Amino acid sequence: MCNVRDFSPWFAQPGALAFEHRRAAMPFRNSLPLSQEAIQPAWHNLCEQVLAPNKRLVYLHIPFCATQCKFCGFYQNKFQADEAARYASYLYQEIELEAASPLHQSAPIHAVYFGGGTPTALAANDLYTLIRRLKASLPLAPDCEITIEGRILNFDDERIDACLDAGANRFSIGIQTFDSRVRKRMARTANQEQAIAFLKNLCRRDRAAVVCDLIFGLPGQTAESWQKDLEIVKEIGLDGVDLYALNLLPQTPLAKAMENERVTLPDVVQRRDFYLQGAECLEAFGWRQLSNSHWASTTRERNLYNLLIKQGADCLALGAGAGGNLDGQAWMNKRSLEDYYAALEKNEKPIAMMTAATHTPWRHQLQGGIERGRLDLHELTPYAAQLQPLIDQWHESGLLRDRSLCLRLTNGGRFWANNLLQALGEILPGLQPAETK
Repeated sequence: MCNVRDFSPWFAQPGALAFEHRRAAMPFRNSLPLSQEAIQPAWHNLCEQVLAPNKRLVYLHIPFCATQCKFCGFYQNKFQADEAARYASYLYQEIELEAASPLHQSAPIHAVYFGGGTPTALAANDLYTLIRRLKASLPLAPDCEITIEGRILNFDDERIDACLDAGANRFSIGIQTFDSRVRKRMARTANQEQAIAFLKNLCRRDRAAVVCDLIFGLPGQTAESWQKDLEIVKEIGLDGVDLYALNLLPQTPLAKAMENERVTLPDVVQRRDFYLQGAECLEAFGWRQLSNSHWASTTRERNLYNLLIKQGADCLALGAGAGGNLDGQAWMNKRSLEDYYAALEKNEKPIAMMTAATHTPWRHQLQGGIERGRLDLHELTPYAAQLQPLIDQWHESGLLRDRSLCLRLTNGGRFWANNLLQALGEILPGLQPAETK
């Protein structure tokens, strides 16, 4: 007789509230840090290597914002033009410090992502020069996706054209909502009419994919206002859209207002309803779902960086506070601007923390599959059949389309995707050959 493992701790509840809390998830990284003394030698060792074939990305961080949005937990430095120009000069130095190494020249780069902060706060000349330096210094693939993340504030025609002329081919604009009332409460500076006009101006150039982020679960948001947001996205003619649940980080102004009972937020069931409404609406529009949070309306939109990072692609990181990963070894650059500058003055990679290498490809397969909404458990473990009771229960709870061990998530399952990811991440390492007697 075979021993049957008890999977009930990971069962979903029937109805809309499948789990008590909706989990948040970041790409898997090893958490065992190297000593400070070991970091620079480990980095130099990496730079001399030609790694095993793997998709490769570049992330470049711009840690400045003109204002702090009330929901945002990533605010670091208030934008000042002279400081941003100084920062750009050190970014050039970081690129030149390492770009010629065997590591950096050994594999094509499939996606570059300028994130922040607000990359579009940089001066037009610095945006142009940074993109051109990357293209001249690193082996970008011919079809490399080059994304500039930004917001409406300060992203004028001069900056837009500088990005396009330098070779950017994708813009990701943080809109969050078009509702002027909610935007004002979240300290967004532009109203609905200005946001729409900006995106239409960007789309009219027809030289790059244009996508925007929308957030559901904001204070004051309703099913009607959310539906209007979705319809505006379609009417503008964007190439893609992200639908993100509000992730309330404790240090944000919005979280503090919540603690002091100055605002109320939709609960997890209401957020689920927003997600289902969005997914069903975009499907009715004929948009393709590329991941749990991203939809495309055109073939121009690929969402490469976000998909590949979840699948365990190597990522070269540049800039203060940027995080990277190479061959299972992760690092984070110094967040303080002065510490970042001081390291580069000494011709050192400005790394604050680095982990030991770990190789767990199954975790990246798991994460990438769940993100795409399709995961073949047989590819992760020879003991997949042991999971059948859990899969049956998730199917009965409306999270999976059928009982197959090649999981296909429903829209409800995609809302709870991080819970399924965490459950399988805990279960799979403990699966063993079934005992018989």
